[in-house]
Amino acid sequence: VHQGIILGPDGNRMSKSHGNVVSPDTYIEEYGSDMFRLYLMFGFSYTEGGPWNDDGIKSVAKFAERVERIVLKANELSEEGTRTDMTAAEKALSYAKHYAIKNITRDVEDFSFNTSVARLMEYVNALQKYDNEVKEKNVAFYKECLQDLVLMIAPFTPHFAEELWEVSGHKSSVFEESYPIVDESALVKDEVEYAIQ
Repeated sequence: VHQGIILGPDGNRMSKSHGNVVSPDTYIEEYGSDMFRLYLMFGFSYTEGGPWNDDGIKSVAKFAERVERIVLKANELSEEGTRTDMTAAEKALSYAKHYAIKNITRDVEDFSFNTSVARLMEYVNALQKYDNEVKEKNVAFYKECLQDLVLMIAPFTPHFAEELWEVSGHKSSVFEESYPIVDESALVKDEVEYAIQ
């Protein structure tokens, strides 16, 4: 598979004569190698490439901060005495998780890294919605969903995922774990809403 060319911020091929060369060292120093790598995967189609955009790497770094906040917040939740049943909110989150697993697995195999990262972002939105809207959570299930998020993000941001895995109380490496497998039965919705005019 041929990788597309990453252009300068002006849309032209990077060259010293154009003065549009982007040095990765500057960005790696500010954001880290994982965020640089994640931006390269998300910012362009792998086979087409595209122009460099400073705002893109900033937004990817903000996404990682959201992931970190939600994982750290969940680590403080106690599982003692919490619900274990699966309400509509848990079923919706389970659907979002398995939808992400299925599509990320397929997209990575097709070198569609930008859509894989987009599915991760959608899944984080679903996790955040659950956290904000459900007061009495099924904590064990919620933590399992976050654990799967860390496993899904690990191939894209290995150092970041390893740190999240460690702060979540795991003693082994995240890379000793299996990648999550889709449960097709979780992708069947009990209810579907249709807009009627």
